[in-house]
Amino acid sequence: MTLRYPPRTMIPDLARAVVGIVVCATPAVVGEFHWILRLVLLALAGLFVAYAAQALTRRATRVELGDEGLRLGPGDRPLAWSDLSRFALAYFSVRRDGREGWMELRLAAGETQLRVDSRLEGFEELVRHAFDAARQRGLPMDPATVHNLSALGLVREVPSEPAP
Repeated sequence: MTLRYPPRTMIPDLARAVVGIVVCATPAVVGEFHWILRLVLLALAGLFVAYAAQALTRRATRVELGDEGLRLGPGDRPLAWSDLSRFALAYFSVRRDGREGWMELRLAAGETQLRVDSRLEGFEELVRHAFDAARQRGLPMDPATVHNLSALGLVREVPSEPAP
């Protein structure tokens, strides 16, 4: 099964990057500023260029998911379920109330480390496969990972925190 990031997830990131590049680079190139301020503006524009490159790389990313493991491209980095040594599922929120966020799955096997976020089409299927492999290998899971697995419906009980 091939999983990809849909184009609609890339458009807002590219729009932010373009606005950032224009806002930072235009005054640096056109305006007459002290060289230090010009350097700061160009450095900020460079950060937005890197952000755009990251969005384009994410769009080019494909995950080949199978029963034996997965392969993440571009670069085709393989990760075998039988070699899985780390499994973590994190949640990042953009609001204080915890809503409107995304999840990030972090996997490791040997020297291979992979990160994918929940904007990937088929993300839950990938988490399900990785979680099954992690359970079979007896990998430890931190409380945040267990809580996030519960939010996806993969774990029925979330261990309660001990009373202080």
